[in-house]
Amino acid sequence: ASNVSAGKLIKEATAAYKQVAKDTGYQWTTSVKAIKAARAAFDTGNYTDAEAHARAAMDLIEATRLQAKIEADTWKMRVPK
Repeated sequence: ASNVSAGKLIKEATAAYKQVAKDTGYQWTTSVKAIKAARAAFDTGNYTDAEAHARAAMDLIEATRLQAKIEADTWKMRVPK
């Protein structure tokens, strides 16, 4: 992994996190931890770990988006009619 690809992934993960939070109101703290771990690894020059943490953050962000969609679709079934 290079500093360019790792840096790009960290920026993409940060932007995706903010967008999902804005769109859905959902925010997973595990996503923030993964982004912070990616930044810390990047800052120490460990670009392979930085990229791995950024990819993990992207997976968590996508899971957040999916959970928000599922909740938006299924909450109606939990409300008595």
